Amino acid sequence: MITTEINTEADGAMRCQGQAQCDCIITAAGLSSRMGTWKMMLPYYQGTMLDASLKNALAFCQRVILVVGHRGDELAARYGDREDVVIVHNPDYQQGLGSSIRCALAASDADYLFITHGDLPCIPREVYQQLWLARGHDVLFPAHMGEAGHPVLLPKSLASALAAAPPQKSVRRWLQGHPHRLVPVDTPAILFDVDTPARYQALLAGVMSAQPEEMPDAALR
Repeated sequence: MITTEINTEADGAMRCQGQAQCDCIITAAGLSSRMGTWKMMLPYYQGTMLDASLKNALAFCQRVILVVGHRGDELAARYGDREDVVIVHNPDYQQGLGSSIRCALAASDADYLFITHGDLPCIPREVYQQLWLARGHDVLFPAHMGEAGHPVLLPKSLASALAAAPPQKSVRRWLQGHPHRLVPVDTPAILFDVDTPARYQALLAGVMSAQPEEMPDAALR
């Protein structure tokens, strides 16, 4: 069963503490071609799927760098007045996730940077916290039953190196070519990207129905 609750502003006390700053990139620029309809604004709880992804990230991170593209004006109108959300427009969003991540990297100078996507609305703050406590000089991937998922945590040095690197067909492969570690977590929510009608119905039913081996690769492409 999906037991993750959407976090509220009252959860702010659980955010990262101390002098180190952490931002979270959330990509929301794509066409939603596998869903067949624009997935970011699909209803979920009292809001939308993207609302949930933002709330969960902001329960721990200080800011979200939200990358928009397709129907970006609508997302900018919805979130643009928030101080804890920075809107970044990717004019090349049809080139894939790598182009969106490159746009977002230029907008953050944080000490650590999480990366996830708007179609993973069930990631609990405890996952962010586990990665944060394990932080260091390596890329960190949360893993459930051996499968790497989201969010990914990068130190500033590797975020800067990725921003300076040539465009990557697979950001995940680039990251895995650098020092990285898997951090085991208890929840399959890190793998539950809601990008098909069947996944959306499972989300609404409160059931993570797909087994890990049936899920498309949920780590960074």
